[in-house]
Amino acid sequence: MALLDSADREDEADLLQAAQYVTGESINFMLSHARGLITVAMTPQRLSELQIPVLKPQFGIKNMPRFTMPVDYTPAVTTGVSAFDRAATIQALVAPDSRPEDFARPGHVFPLAAAPEGLVARAGHTEGAVSLAQLAELPLVVAMCEIMAPDGNMAVAATLQRFLEVHNVPLVTVGQIAQALGVRPAGAED
Repeated sequence: MALLDSADREDEADLLQAAQYVTGESINFMLSHARGLITVAMTPQRLSELQIPVLKPQFGIKNMPRFTMPVDYTPAVTTGVSAFDRAATIQALVAPDSRPEDFARPGHVFPLAAAPEGLVARAGHTEGAVSLAQLAELPLVVAMCEIMAPDGNMAVAATLQRFLEVHNVPLVTVGQIAQALGVRPAGAED
């Protein structure tokens, strides 16, 4: 599934996959076709359980995501960078038996902390992905990859539509998720 934020934010889409369903093949698809940075949307509570700290932003931009220390799941990875190593790390981020000491820091997988108040506080891809998992009654850990066009620019408008059609990917918007949850997303007009 792809998640589109609003036109007054980035007006870009991220490819999403629930973390427990991630495979090396699906991460390779994201790398090969979506081409953006692969991150993992998570709740602050889960990040706290795994003792993965949020990085202090410096010289940030408006609506900047809350990056954490990147990690690798040491029991199952070699270098950490292959699609299969990243999939193992992402699966471990959602696994209930994972422990803080299972994750080397820094690593090659970039968790993002959702705003504690969700879409009410920040109407970004991170909060939208966690909220979508909530609606689907799945664990609140979601792999995401920004969708870039073949020319290296972000895929928007017709280019994004073509990507979705070619790969048969359904699209949902942050606004639709907020509406389904019955919340008013941050930045919504009166």
